[in-house]
Amino acid sequence: MQKVIERLKRGLSKEKFLKLFSKEYPGFDFESLYDFLTFQGLPLIIKNNLVYLKTALLPYKEVDYVVLDLEVNNSKPKEGQIIEIGAVKLKNLEPVDEFSFLIYAKDIPKYVTKVTGINEKMLKNKSSQKEILKKFRLFLGNSVIVAHAADFDVNFLAKQFQKENLGELLNRYLCTISLAKKTIDAQRYGLSYLKEELKLSDEVDHRALGDARTTTKLFLKGIQNLPKEIVTAEDLIEFAKPGKKN
Repeated sequence: MQKVIERLKRGLSKEKFLKLFSKEYPGFDFESLYDFLTFQGLPLIIKNNLVYLKTALLPYKEVDYVVLDLEVNNSKPKEGQIIEIGAVKLKNLEPVDEFSFLIYAKDIPKYVTKVTGINEKMLKNKSSQKEILKKFRLFLGNSVIVAHAADFDVNFLAKQFQKENLGELLNRYLCTISLAKKTIDAQRYGLSYLKEELKLSDEVDHRALGDARTTTKLFLKGIQNLPKEIVTAEDLIEFAKPGKKN
């Protein structure tokens, strides 16, 4: 998939697009495949009869972002599930909507309750993970996902989509830990520490929507200090990858 992503940054003809995806997604015509991948979060756009990643063409300020945080009952995706999901949607770098749900789970370990304050009684009459993830798929669309420790959140979310037979998670994403390390001078980069150090918010730690709101403020603060050469959303995603130079 990564090789195809790189090709999409430069643009593909419809014929080449169909050919490159046909092994993994056989039996589609172009229009059906384009719609299918877009629904699963891949941000595609057609320009001059070529298929591109939208994030490679649009300025980062004009792309939609969904800032995400999950609370889970087990950090291993196969054994655990999401118990709370919180998200903030940004358009033109302005918060425009929020998504917040507790999710039914049979078992909540004591250490999870101690950290999050979420217990089994709070989840007793809540909707299933599958029902909430159906709603979240529509909320997310093909926005760029932003999260603190994004590899964990995105991987866990993707595994739960697959577990619930809801398809793949193909959204582009970036991590505010690595972004902050390149744009904000601090001694540590944990979310709780940065919240206090930078006076970002008074939100309660380790609750999904509260952490998503704090991460939103951290993200917006970080992009104020981007190098001038960061123009497109894909530039921003690349810049924020761990290991890249400041």
